Amino acid sequence: MKRYDFHIHTEYSYDSRIKGAQLLSKALELEYDEIAITEHVDLLPQELSLYGLPSLKKYSSYVADLQAAYPGIVLHCGVELGDYHLVQDFAYPLIEPFNFFPILGSVHFLADHTNVAIPLSAPLSKAQIRDYYENNLCLVTKCDIDILAHFGVYKRYYTYEPDESYFMPLIKDIFDVMIAKDIALEVNFSSLNKPYGCVIPEPSYIQMYRDQGGSLFSLGSDAHRIEHFGSTLEGIGLLGEHRSPQRRKQ
Repeated sequence: MKRYDFHIHTEYSYDSRIKGAQLLSKALELEYDEIAITEHVDLLPQELSLYGLPSLKKYSSYVADLQAAYPGIVLHCGVELGDYHLVQDFAYPLIEPFNFFPILGSVHFLADHTNVAIPLSAPLSKAQIRDYYENNLCLVTKCDIDILAHFGVYKRYYTYEPDESYFMPLIKDIFDVMIAKDIALEVNFSSLNKPYGCVIPEPSYIQMYRDQGGSLFSLGSDAHRIEHFGSTLEGIGLLGEHRSPQRRKQ
């Protein structure tokens, strides 16, 4: 079975400490077949004002140079588009010339500007959780992405599994759209390094997606530190045989 990781951040992401050469060396050591560097492309005004926009041309060349230096592994040049559905008109012309793969879509911000990808000062309210899932539904409905990333990310810093039974109809709607559009559900391993201690989405949600007919999965460490890379090898046993994302025909 193919060993892969399609969600990794390196030095072109403002919050990562991984160097490209360091990543490729470890990937070869762990006998990965394919990996994807998926640097953040975060285009909301509050993000651009803090971090700016890296040169996508330089980023693309950086990944190409790494592939040339490490021919023993397949290396993809992808992006994680944060809150893509809110910035689509601005984002699409930026990324379209580069044929990035994979394109990860993710929800980071709620309507009240809460960033759900960082430690929260308090658990989300029911209204905020609904807003989070409604944003995910909007993302998969409006945007052409390959993978829905870290679904349930707000739970990473929880110490308990919240009751989300109230939102199951909405979550099922999200999965229906993903299945119809061939958007992969990412099994994200970042929560194993955080208080939650479980992959997201959790195994019960993975089974729900399967029960609705979903078979397209992606494994992502979401690594920002080299010691967190390699966790997707555990996903081989978790998922067994599955379809992984493939570059779409142009």
